[in-house]
Amino acid sequence: MSGTSRLCRVVLDTSALLIIGEHGSTREIADALEGVCDSLTLVILKPVLDEVSRIALEKGRRGLAARLFLKLVGEGYISPEVVEVKACGNTDECVLKYALELKSSGERVIVATLDKELSERLKEVGIMYVTWWYSRKRFTLSSSP
Repeated sequence: MSGTSRLCRVVLDTSALLIIGEHGSTREIADALEGVCDSLTLVILKPVLDEVSRIALEKGRRGLAARLFLKLVGEGYISPEVVEVKACGNTDECVLKYALELKSSGERVIVATLDKELSERLKEVGIMYVTWWYSRKRFTLSSSP
């Protein structure tokens, strides 16, 4: 390969993890970023992983999706980088703060989220994100740098 590799660090929020659990793969994220990234590193912040672990104790669709996601990780089908972060309020605040840190250090960062408020905040600070389109049953890149 010639030129500079376009490595992207994809920070996953809770809603994205539940979609991944529901669909059993991260293929949809990779497809959405084709042409933008040559390779992906999936990043989960520890507070987000803790939140998914709490949701896994619930009954219903969300609980099942969380349990399936944790199973995918536990069995090695998905190998995210889990990052410890300092206390930062709710998980959306943690994701936003971490993404801003990556961006300011010059790394290519993309956030995977279904959260409309977080999406708007990401757009305001110029961070790319992918979001799930239920009608299309796939992640779509919704903002560019």
